[in-house]
Amino acid sequence: LIFCVAEMLESRSNFSWIISAAIVVAIVLFGVRWSSGILNKGPVLDEKYIIVPINDIITKGWTLKTAIDFQETKGPAMIWQYAFFGKMLGGTLNDLRLISVWSSLLCLVLLTWIAVRSSVYRKDLYFIAIGWLLLPYNLVFSEIVMGEVSFSLLSLFAVVAFIWGIQENAPASRRFLAPLLYCIAIAVALHSRIHVVALAGGICFTAFAFSGLRSWPWWVASILAGLLRIPLWVRWGGLVSPEYQTLHGLGFRLESLSYLAAAMVPFIGVFAIEGWRIAKSKAIILSSFIVGVLLVLFAMPILDVPEVIDYVNNSERFQGIAATLVKRISSNGAVQQGVLALLAGIGLSGLAGLWVCKDKTRLVGSITFWSLTFGWLLYAMTRGFVFDRFLLTWSFLLPIVWFKILPKWLLIPQYVLLAVIAAWLSVTWL
Repeated sequence: LIFCVAEMLESRSNFSWIISAAIVVAIVLFGVRWSSGILNKGPVLDEKYIIVPINDIITKGWTLKTAIDFQETKGPAMIWQYAFFGKMLGGTLNDLRLISVWSSLLCLVLLTWIAVRSSVYRKDLYFIAIGWLLLPYNLVFSEIVMGEVSFSLLSLFAVVAFIWGIQENAPASRRFLAPLLYCIAIAVALHSRIHVVALAGGICFTAFAFSGLRSWPWWVASILAGLLRIPLWVRWGGLVSPEYQTLHGLGFRLESLSYLAAAMVPFIGVFAIEGWRIAKSKAIILSSFIVGVLLVLFAMPILDVPEVIDYVNNSERFQGIAATLVKRISSNGAVQQGVLALLAGIGLSGLAGLWVCKDKTRLVGSITFWSLTFGWLLYAMTRGFVFDRFLLTWSFLLPIVWFKILPKWLLIPQYVLLAVIAAWLSVTWL
């Protein structure tokens, strides 16, 4: 963060625009906090589970039992930061929610720094700020105690370190320091959510495409960060704490790929249009659409959600924007499968379209494509719950990608669609 600020100060014109964009986001976030009913609400979404270990640390102090052996799907890195800063602020639920607001603001500052490095300047940074607010679920999670925003902050630190260090003709000190900072960020993020594995893979593949064999420090840093997660895995005996291991774990399931392919539509479905428009060969877009449709036809996820969470037996849930839309269109199973198959086709063709267009954004487009691809494939090897919001953990660079790739006649409709989704989710949960 310090070297980000230092480099921004070197270009005062961009620095003033970054601050201006941050002020706009702050006005929106604090405006939603004060004008919505969230300050008068009890726990929403997963807050009732997440705040338990946080409050234990605040009230009982930092012990091995409260800080490590708690029961939650989130890792210590997420719990600790809310407990540490939450106690400083007062420890109430709304105090903890304030940490999410400030985390979102810090995310925006790092994101705009990356945007400037991606040749987005001055007033165009407002498009990045708006895109950040409109990322599906992001506005809601910026107001409540959930792990996505704090995780995005750690992920953005990793990307900033990578972009800072991957530059051609970077001094030797930076070539050493940047992978070290990246390793620390990835290691901490791994102790929040395992999802950062996909981001690490995306950065490593991007580094290899950019630097070839000279990309080895990023691979080594990623491996070292992964090794640091092993002690917690051994202690917990799985990806998450013991009581929640029936909800999340390793396994093989194509239904996860089917559902997440459909859930990609609000995030990257628009790239199916732009990719089709500029691609010399339409085969990759068309074949991706067919794969998405076939996935749902052969592995249709069960969209019915039990009223009670089963902590004893392996269970699965598929919930979010895609499931809600499909179920509202029809209660007929065959119709639901057809709609979800169409969405999955659009989602995967959007991913293929992003591949076609990614070079327009250089590093950022490549990182986003590979992170989403690896993240999506990662869920073929898992069992348990699958939510649309998981995609947010790999989509935090999309505001830059949208602006750099999409022509205005596509960018504006995309933002309008996202605004409708953001408003609907805010009314529902805030």
